[in-house]
Amino acid sequence: MPADLSQPRLGSRVLDLLDDMSNWGTPKVALGEVDVFKIEPDHELYAHMNVNYLRLDQTPKFKDGWQPVLDTLRDGKLFVTTGEVLIPDFTVNGQRSGENAPVIQGSTAEVHVDLKWTFPLSHAEVVTGDGRHVKRHHVDLSETQSFGDQSIDLEVDVTNQRWLRVEVWDIATNGAFTQPIWLQAD
Repeated sequence: MPADLSQPRLGSRVLDLLDDMSNWGTPKVALGEVDVFKIEPDHELYAHMNVNYLRLDQTPKFKDGWQPVLDTLRDGKLFVTTGEVLIPDFTVNGQRSGENAPVIQGSTAEVHVDLKWTFPLSHAEVVTGDGRHVKRHHVDLSETQSFGDQSIDLEVDVTNQRWLRVEVWDIATNGAFTQPIWLQAD
């Protein structure tokens, strides 16, 4: 929400809550979900659902149970998407979501993001928090074309920051976001 496309990104409520919870200091994750209030036989269901892409070494076998999926979700080793924007890889100083990234206090961090998309992109935001405030670093991606892929490498000031995550949005307000990576000052 808001689903009326009145803002340049969807999910403001949950993403702002994720930022607030991250600032509280205990690692949290936000999963993609959908509220389906009424389903009729002719309703298109999957086109309107968020998708959680899990980073697993292999697809778990049903007979082995759900533990690998649950561990991956709990550890934040995933990204969430509306489907049209994908983030196959995201690292901060070489560490992926669900891991802690070492940073030098008063320095920058190397943020790497691999992207794939359907509609032209609008922008990305690198979101960080210091335990009290949230900072957003806007990255203009309006020069992209339909059906593309690109790697983005950024140097981001992480002075006094505790965590970092990325959001990417296209011109139709479809998007994807990563889970926070916790920054550990040396």
